[in-house]
Amino acid sequence: MIGADFEKIHFVLFGLDLVEPMALITDLIMGSISVYFGIKVGKIKSEHPFYQYWKWFFLIFGIGSIIGGFGHVMYNYWGVPGKFLSWLSGPVSVYCLEQGMISLYPDRKIFGRLKLASFWKFVAVITAWILVLVFVDLSEKPSRGFLPIAINTIVGVSLTAGILGMIYFRKGLSPLYKYFYLGVLIMLPSAFVFLLKINLHQWFDKNDLSHILLTLGIIYFYIGIKKLDKAGFHKDNYL
Repeated sequence: MIGADFEKIHFVLFGLDLVEPMALITDLIMGSISVYFGIKVGKIKSEHPFYQYWKWFFLIFGIGSIIGGFGHVMYNYWGVPGKFLSWLSGPVSVYCLEQGMISLYPDRKIFGRLKLASFWKFVAVITAWILVLVFVDLSEKPSRGFLPIAINTIVGVSLTAGILGMIYFRKGLSPLYKYFYLGVLIMLPSAFVFLLKINLHQWFDKNDLSHILLTLGIIYFYIGIKKLDKAGFHKDNYL
């Protein structure tokens, strides 16, 4: 089903009327993997902000995904507000990802401008999101509240992990940066799956497919980080 959603799957557990069990499962898988990656990156012995920012990206993204899974399954009780924490984790984690990739930029003047641009984009998307929550009726279409988050994620991840990753790769900083833009290429279709409502099956809808693609993307990010660490990049020096 494309352009519309299947009816939510209902199930009863412990006397509770719950919905979207597959969204809970795929969110828990994605979130747990991301938190695990965050813990592993946190053990890398380097003070370089590249690793520090990526650690927080994985942790915040992972925790937000786990909360989001329960927001799906408990929708009949928590409603749209049950999704707020998960939605908020989006721009916060993306900001960490952006800052991590920007921390490697060799030109210090451009580096400072990129950091500022990332910060003000973060402020702008949080402001836009709050305005949507205040002035838009989300009772009929809750996905409208997620729209600023989705757009910010597409733009932020594509420009930093994608474009900057490709720039670092082509400038010869390391061939290992290919894992970042390849991760973005894997992730990118998830935005169109969600926004265009591409549902393969009632038991595997747009949310589930998006979660799988996002999980594969962050696996590529983690592979890139681990390989850079093993190669000795960014241990003590700042580019």
